[in-house]
Amino acid sequence: MSYSVFPAPSVAASKILKKLTLTSGTSYTVPAGVTDINVTLYGGGGGGGAAMFNSGAPAGNGGTGGTTTFTGATSAPGGAGGLGASHTGGGSYYSIHTTPDATANTGKGGQCGFTLTTVGANKGDNGYDGTVISSTLTVTPGQIIGYSIGSGGTAGSGHSSGGAGGSGKIEIEYWV
Repeated sequence: MSYSVFPAPSVAASKILKKLTLTSGTSYTVPAGVTDINVTLYGGGGGGGAAMFNSGAPAGNGGTGGTTTFTGATSAPGGAGGLGASHTGGGSYYSIHTTPDATANTGKGGQCGFTLTTVGANKGDNGYDGTVISSTLTVTPGQIIGYSIGSGGTAGSGHSSGGAGGSGKIEIEYWV
């Protein structure tokens, strides 16, 4: 008894998938023998909004995350920053909770800051994650491609600061 495979195995079946993550720098050189790459761009995450415990005091909004670019691919915009929350009055200050920054090179939004008063909680909004966009590019071995990694959005400032957003990254896949 004989067996056949349909469709016939392609040349790609004998190749190895390689993956690379770019977290810094400004240029990428296409490896020898590579004519197509898949790139996934992560925009920077927005910063988290702050919270205040004094009535009428303004709370800082988180900053917008930076756009991640890779020449020839669709850019990935950064996430919006979270809105700060001013205390609406009543009660007295109880405690402040300042949040840590989002992890670098994740594109995640920063968390909000919050305060507690004797009459309840007051908190800002979390920052939004950066956009994630994938593209497939036809390239030439040895080609130098420019790119930029989106920065994380700044944390909103106040009595209880939010966390900064995580910077973006670029993931590259190709077969050799």
